[in-house]
Amino acid sequence: MSKLNPANHLSIKLFLWFWLATLSIIGASVWFTNQLRDEVRFAPIRKEQVRDVERYTERLQTFIDRRQGMVDLEPILQQLGRRFQLALILVDPDNKTLLSGLPRHLRPSDEPFISISAETPPLALDTSFGQFMGPGLIQMDKKNYLLFIGRLGKPGPLGDMRRQHPGVLLLLAVTISGLLCFLFARSLLNPIRQLQLASQKMARGELGSRVGSASERHDEIGQLGRDFNHMSEQVESLLAKQKRLLADISHELRSPLTRLQLSIGIMQQQIDHVDDSHTRASLERIEKEAIQMEILIGRVLLLSRWDSPEVKAQREWLDLSGLLASIVSDAQFEAQGQHKQVSAQISESIKFKGDEQMLASAVENILRNAITYAKQHVVLTAKQDEQCILLEISDDGPGIASQDLNRIFDAFYRESSARERHSGGVGLGLAIAHQAILKHQGSIRAHNQASGGLVVQITLPLT
Repeated sequence: MSKLNPANHLSIKLFLWFWLATLSIIGASVWFTNQLRDEVRFAPIRKEQVRDVERYTERLQTFIDRRQGMVDLEPILQQLGRRFQLALILVDPDNKTLLSGLPRHLRPSDEPFISISAETPPLALDTSFGQFMGPGLIQMDKKNYLLFIGRLGKPGPLGDMRRQHPGVLLLLAVTISGLLCFLFARSLLNPIRQLQLASQKMARGELGSRVGSASERHDEIGQLGRDFNHMSEQVESLLAKQKRLLADISHELRSPLTRLQLSIGIMQQQIDHVDDSHTRASLERIEKEAIQMEILIGRVLLLSRWDSPEVKAQREWLDLSGLLASIVSDAQFEAQGQHKQVSAQISESIKFKGDEQMLASAVENILRNAITYAKQHVVLTAKQDEQCILLEISDDGPGIASQDLNRIFDAFYRESSARERHSGGVGLGLAIAHQAILKHQGSIRAHNQASGGLVVQITLPLT
């Protein structure tokens, strides 16, 4: 039976919503039509009603005769109507006009009254405003008028509204249909927005993001939400295991590496008095590779630690101008050994609340990367506006293929065409910089210059 349950299938929901809306519109249209229709029904008149018509006709005729016909009929009809608590209508059969003391919005349609002649026997007219009886014959200035008497009934709020404020009914119909459409659209869009927000969070690296109430639905959208949550759990678990494995391996490698470096030191001391240049060169080579392994392991551990959501940036006010100047000074000394230049354009008194170690590591890694691939010159610029701090590090090197620009901040990623393996790096420097900037809710991106070379742009929000 669950297969036939409408709550379990979006297609059945769409079908039912369509027909619910259609039937609602049809039913509302019929109801509105019945409420607004000025239908008049003619009915036989009873004897006591005939006497009422004759009595009030005689009273109105007497009233007119006393004034010798010099009267304004509509005020008289209004005055007598209030006195007798009746609705009085006079019809001029010659001019086909209707006189009444009733307000405009309470006057029934003229047509059924004008269609009755003086020869018509008395009858009852049932209208949406009440029942009228007549005609009675009134004479004034040698002219005949037909009198109809009646008691007004309430035309209903819709009938009254239609005559006083016809636009309100249209607004009411649009409001009801709009409300139904809103409820239906919201039932579909809310879970879609939840999926969208959860996927955006995952794209930003928040692997713990999950779809909320949308996954509790019993239709296809709910199944999609549950599948998304399962996928998120699997991705988070796999990446957590990968990071743990990488960190564990790095820790395990440090102990034998330390012993290796100790052994190299002992051997170098033992051969200091031996003229064996080949052995000494081999030991120096082994020591160099051991140092490289030590640096690599340190970077892997640093990246693994900063990549953890639990690690937060230690915020404190920094003189960012001074910090950048110190980093540039060290970079200039390193660049001189490669016959290259590093220049800086740093605004004065840039203050920022952040983690000094993380920011220094990020800028140092990017600067070293730029020095490695620059031909002659590397430029660092830093400026501040009302909302953020903007850092740019550019070089005059070969640049990077456009399809690789978004991947250079991934750990262990190497771009093969412009940045060859001879650099000696393993693709961790920019990944470490990326994590450091993310910890400060900033952004980092790279693009090629038109004149050649790569530009790495860092944005740090002040709030």
